[in-house]
Amino acid sequence: MEKISEAKVYKFFAVVSFVIGYFYLKHVLINDFFEGNYIGHEYIKWHVPFFAVLFIAFTEGFAYLMGNTYAKLKEAGRSVIEPAILIGCIIIQSVAACIYGLHDDWWFYQFCIWHFTIVYYVLSRMGVLVAGRSGIFFPLDAFRGMVVIPFSNFILSAQKLFARTSHTSVRSKVKKQIAKTDIGIIIVSVIIALVVCGYAFSQLIGVSETFAALGNGITNFMINIISIDTISDLVYSFFDDFFCYFLFSIPVGCWLYGLVAGSLGMKKDSVTDEKLEKESYHRLPSYSAYIIIGSVCVLYAIFFVSAFVDVMSGSIAATAPQASREAVGSFWQLIRVVGLNMVIMFASCFFSKKALWVESGTRILATVLFVFALCFALLAAWNLVGVYIAVYGITPRRILSSWVVVNVISWCILILIRLYKKIPAAQIGILFAAVTFSLTVCGNF
Repeated sequence: MEKISEAKVYKFFAVVSFVIGYFYLKHVLINDFFEGNYIGHEYIKWHVPFFAVLFIAFTEGFAYLMGNTYAKLKEAGRSVIEPAILIGCIIIQSVAACIYGLHDDWWFYQFCIWHFTIVYYVLSRMGVLVAGRSGIFFPLDAFRGMVVIPFSNFILSAQKLFARTSHTSVRSKVKKQIAKTDIGIIIVSVIIALVVCGYAFSQLIGVSETFAALGNGITNFMINIISIDTISDLVYSFFDDFFCYFLFSIPVGCWLYGLVAGSLGMKKDSVTDEKLEKESYHRLPSYSAYIIIGSVCVLYAIFFVSAFVDVMSGSIAATAPQASREAVGSFWQLIRVVGLNMVIMFASCFFSKKALWVESGTRILATVLFVFALCFALLAAWNLVGVYIAVYGITPRRILSSWVVVNVISWCILILIRLYKKIPAAQIGILFAAVTFSLTVCGNF
């Protein structure tokens, strides 16, 4: 594609980005989420799904016209299924928000995850995820998508919008001068015509009563249009409604354009497993894993022995409210412990000389670690579902907690499988979280 064509594409989508930013600020963010009592699903509004479809079309059209097709993504080794799945998640979450609104107790999380799903879709669609697909660099991808890319390209829309598309020749300069001369002549001619017609009108109204009545009607109509009250109403409406929204929507449009256009213009180099293994920060020997993971496993074993002693001695909650309080108190503690195990696995991928699944000894140790993690996750699920929900029933917050524990259990199982079989465990886990959350918000609760 020629450079001049690319420049026109950049200009066109720069203009479109401001339109989308205006629509998002006024109709989605202000009218729906802040003024429309969108929390508590009292109204059915079409703005959120319309914005989602509009932004997806904006991203897809921009990428396609710049030659970044799905076929090119596949040739470059990028995932083409991932952006398609994320599009489905965006649509489902948007339609659910349209029908049910934002769910009580966790509307803020739903609001943020909807935005983040859109941002992550752009990174995936443009093929600029650090590893070329979702993976262990997920936190870095999240930071790049929310902060680095859009803000580092914040003024890109202005640069592209006012950039020259081509060099002008002498002939084209002459044509422009002729065009300017023609415009000047036209303006002067119109002014003279108005003066002449005005004088002729003032003379002719005394000749014909019908013409005078017609002239008076036209005059009164024009006076009403250009009256002070009408002009003030128009000016007030413009500045109070359109202008204010448009003024504040400019940064929104710049951010959106910076995200999409900045991602589109980035280099598509990705960090492969081979590159990751060659990095200099892989310094920790295998015995460090034995020390760290072994100590944690011993601590977990002591915990389960003590918990078993508590059960055998009858040292458990005597009443249902007490059991419920203990359950909700221990739920997040157990989840945080499982998160600690995942951090250990994540750190080992970066700092160990060899991954935990390479040598048989460290593989067995990691297996024991995540068997404990799975047990913790199952115990948290029992505390949540078997004790707390069984006593007090379902609420939006408990449904969100159930979604968390289901994903934690799934991630533990995926990691255990990854220790013995090479699968994209991190990618599957991230997409599973996105799909299950999108289905969770569809419930009317």
